[in-house]
Amino acid sequence: YRTFLKYWVDNLHKVHPHTIGHPARPNIHISFHLADFLLLFGPLFHWWAFPFERLIGTIQRINTNHQIGSA
Repeated sequence: YRTFLKYWVDNLHKVHPHTIGHPARPNIHISFHLADFLLLFGPLFHWWAFPFERLIGTIQRINTNHQIGSA
């Protein structure tokens, strides 16, 4: 995994020349740690936060008219 990811990152500017001079994004850095997380915590579906993030997004869209705690 890391070998292929490093190859992709090293050749990213060849495929997308408009990115020359741009710093690497945090997503790329985190991707290198994904293999460590999988070894430490097991399969992704056991520990990913997407369901909770989706719930928080749903709750944030509820119209409260900025009156928290009122009935």
